[in-house]
Amino acid sequence: MTDSINSNNPLLDQLGIQKKKEASTTDPNGLAQQDFLKLMVAQIQNQSPLKPQENGEFLGQMAQFSTVQGLQDMQKTLDTLSSSIVSNQALQASSMVGRFVRVPGDEGFLPEGEGDRFFGAVELEQTASNVKFEILSPSGEVIKTIGKGQQQAGVVNFAWDGENDKGEMMPEGNYSFRAVANLGGKTQSLETHSIALVESVTLGRSGEQMKLNITGLGERNMASVREILS
Repeated sequence: MTDSINSNNPLLDQLGIQKKKEASTTDPNGLAQQDFLKLMVAQIQNQSPLKPQENGEFLGQMAQFSTVQGLQDMQKTLDTLSSSIVSNQALQASSMVGRFVRVPGDEGFLPEGEGDRFFGAVELEQTASNVKFEILSPSGEVIKTIGKGQQQAGVVNFAWDGENDKGEMMPEGNYSFRAVANLGGKTQSLETHSIALVESVTLGRSGEQMKLNITGLGERNMASVREILS
């Protein structure tokens, strides 16, 4: 609509809109809202009584003006929403660092120290018997079996203190684990979840999700987190 108005409507020179547009550096692609209104009022005042402006043309101009206004309002809303999302991500990030999270996985890191230091879980959909976790060395050898017996449906956690089945303390490092249980009279493998500490958080950019840097697991999307523990 802007190009046709500039080339066909002699009221632009009379109203000073063309000059204003050429001098403008903030809106090089079209007329400002005030110019639309000013032009429409002038068209009504200067139209011939014998040939008034057609209703369809007038309504079309009104619709285009409303569209311009709507797009500008939408842009302001999107800018505000974007700022809100970034602020919310920053708030989430500050509360996640230093906390344990449960995410799908079968790996973890055993740090130096004493007591329980390596954690994992499964999520049962039904009651199961003979639930057990097996800790594997980097070479794939089963070095520790942790039995949990019968368990009801829900999350079943395990904790490992670093000792193998022989009572020997294993060195720090990365280990993996697996889980099996008796379901309906058959021994089945279970989907495992790792439980580990969030070391840092990377805020999402350009629509990306916030990412967590988890000990022994590397970078994971926030959407992958099944549970946040204290």
